[in-house]
Amino acid sequence: MSKTRLMPSPVCLVENVNGSLNVNKDALEFLSGINEPVVVVSVVGLYRTGKSYLMNRLAGQQT
Repeated sequence: MSKTRLMPSPVCLVENVNGSLNVNKDALEFLSGINEPVVVVSVVGLYRTGKSYLMNRLAGQQT
């Protein structure tokens, strides 16, 4: 049986740093250690249209 590492919270793989998109090295290292299928979720939209609510629901957190 394989050991599964659980994420304590969602991980941001790509970050906007001073107008430039950068890969979060800690997130990349964590994700590289996973030997099972990984799902990437991206949510975009206008201000105050429920993006955070949707991501929290997908992450299993109640708001």
